Amino acid sequence: MTAKIIRKEGKKLIIEITVDLEDSMLDSEEAIQVAVNEAGSLATEEALKQFDTQGEAIEIEGKPWRSKVR
Repeated sequence: MTAKIIRKEGKKLIIEITVDLEDSMLDSEEAIQVAVNEAGSLATEEALKQFDTQGEAIEIEGKPWRSKVR
């Protein structure tokens, strides 16, 4: 993995990205894209955890909705 979470500070997320620059510009751009996408996936996963329920139902317009158990 080329991206990793270093630490969280409140609502801030510190992510480290490592990119191997290649001999060609195209290959370097692809490596950068992979690394940035990994960082985005990590950040999105952490962001979703803020909104995750603890198993209780969520009520929308009077109708209860429940999450599936992992």
